[in-house]
Amino acid sequence: MDPTRRRIRKIDRDVQRFVAKALGNTDLTLSDYDMIHTIEHRPGITQEQLRKKYAQDKSTIARRAAKLEAGGYIERRPHPGDGRRKQLYITDKGRAIRNAKVEAESFYFEWLTAELTPEELAVLCPLLDRIQLRSRDERRQQFVHLLDTYARTHNQAPSEEEKLSDDT
Repeated sequence: MDPTRRRIRKIDRDVQRFVAKALGNTDLTLSDYDMIHTIEHRPGITQEQLRKKYAQDKSTIARRAAKLEAGGYIERRPHPGDGRRKQLYITDKGRAIRNAKVEAESFYFEWLTAELTPEELAVLCPLLDRIQLRSRDERRQQFVHLLDTYARTHNQAPSEEEKLSDDT
């Protein structure tokens, strides 16, 4: 049984809805904001690298990149080593919308925790840090351990036949 009862996810959905309303935006989705954020922190990333990072198909990433480029949030530049590939960079407009999103999220979380006492925050924040660090560490390892555990506990382990074909 999930001890959080999915509360963390529900709070996340609420903050994202708030941000969308507060920014009065836009045609941008949460996935678009994520892509802008990634491009800001990894200037020059390619669409192929984004495809791998988000585990999405080539056409989905291409459509999202084209949408963000058309909106003026990112720009594509030729890859210096391979003229067929393009590298993605954030624009001033992209940086501004990303900063506005971060500011709106911060505002929401300040409001959300305003009624907690300093003592409650002193307990809550370290616990959230531990949870977030555990999640980040597993994500950085491509969820290998977690996916293996999930497959084993949800009867999705490879069959003996699949194991044998992997060995050949």
